[in-house]
Amino acid sequence: MRHEFLRFLLTGGTNTAVSWLLYLVLIWLGMPYPLAYSFAYAFGIVFTYYLNTRWVFKVQMSWRTFLQFPVIYAMQYGLGLAVLVLLVDYMHLKAIYGPPVVTALLMPVTFLLSRLVLKRRAHEEPRAPSEEHQA
Repeated sequence: MRHEFLRFLLTGGTNTAVSWLLYLVLIWLGMPYPLAYSFAYAFGIVFTYYLNTRWVFKVQMSWRTFLQFPVIYAMQYGLGLAVLVLLVDYMHLKAIYGPPVVTALLMPVTFLLSRLVLKRRAHEEPRAPSEEHQA
C-alpha cells in the first residue's frame, strides 16, 4: 500500500497541476471561480481515473468502476467547494491559490476511497483454481 500511496501522490500532484492550470485559464477567460473550479474538477475526475487504474492501483478499467469513481469525487467536490468558499470568502485567501490547498487537505480521504472502489473489484472476481485442485 505504501507504493500505491506514493504513486497516488504523484498522480494527484500531476492532476492538481493540470486541473489548476485549466482553472487559471478559465478564470483568465472571465469565468467565475466556482464555475471554473467545477469544470476543472470534472476534467480532473476523468484524468485521475485513467491514471489511478493504469498506474497507481494497476487494475483494469471498467464501466462499473468508471461510473462508481465519480461518487468519490462528487463527495470530495462538495466538501472541496465548501472549503474553497470558506478559504476565499471568509479567510481571504486569493482564489487562485484555493484549489491546491483544498486538494492537500482532502488527499488522505480521497486515497482511501479511491483504493476501496478500484481494488474492490479485483477482490470480488473469482480466482482460478490452483493446480493442486485440477486433477
